[in-house]
Amino acid sequence: MKLWVPTLAIMCCHILTGTASVTTRYLVTVLDPVEIAFMRYLFGGFAMLPLFFLFRTSSLTKILLLKIAGLGALFFALFPFMFSWGFVHTSAARGSLVLATMPIWTMIISKAIGHESINKTSLIAIGLTLLGLTVALSDKLMVMSGDGVLFKGEIIMLATAIIGAIYATFARQVLQEVPASTMTPLAMLTGCLCLLPFSLANGIGEHVMALTMTQIGLMVYLGIFAGGFAFFLLNWVLNKSTATFTTIFVTLNPITAIILGYLFLGEAIELNFIIGVVIVFIGLGFAMRSQLRGNHHGVDDV
Repeated sequence: MKLWVPTLAIMCCHILTGTASVTTRYLVTVLDPVEIAFMRYLFGGFAMLPLFFLFRTSSLTKILLLKIAGLGALFFALFPFMFSWGFVHTSAARGSLVLATMPIWTMIISKAIGHESINKTSLIAIGLTLLGLTVALSDKLMVMSGDGVLFKGEIIMLATAIIGAIYATFARQVLQEVPASTMTPLAMLTGCLCLLPFSLANGIGEHVMALTMTQIGLMVYLGIFAGGFAFFLLNWVLNKSTATFTTIFVTLNPITAIILGYLFLGEAIELNFIIGVVIVFIGLGFAMRSQLRGNHHGVDDV
């Protein structure tokens, strides 16, 4: 398969999750973050469920079901909780920058368990994307959170990035045995079940009944397109490429959110953002080059 196919797929995935950031910023005024996550994965999981039956596989064993359930609880329950908690204690820019370290932890974990080798081109790609994102967000990084707890939000977001790296690494292993069409709905619905008690405790029934048609429409979009379809693409690409290559495109998430904020929320875009985006895409170009080489040249291993 040509590299541009999984590249476009993972770019689409992270652009969609970038739109989810903007949508969530609107919905968080009427729903608790845990309720938004629950409904997102509920809609997304059921939207992807037809694929589960359409491409049903006989290789789904009890052990694989337990692995999928564990990864679902990790990525679709603990990850969004930590993600929301982190942004309570830090700015969106600083949190996004820390979260963008995910490919570093993915590479380290994958190397430790023997899934990937570390090569110079991948390190350059990660370094450039992080540099580009830092430049793009530089005018926002000095905004401090209101609670005055130094680095609390950043530490939480760092743990969140590591959780995402763990999912990417071990989900890829599971996806060698079951297709993305099987894993995606099962993992999402598992996370949904984990979030259900907390949503009920928050009074989700009353909150949902109070939603307007516009808010319901945004929630459906968030669940089906920025949820189910986006994470199906993530899992599909994990089966076609390395975990590091897949996670390095996470930098497109905050970039998309900033562009949409400019278009729909009246937020300003400065020159540093344009320069940073150019650097990010240069870094992504290095990531594609590393993926094309496929670690065939052992001299590049570090």
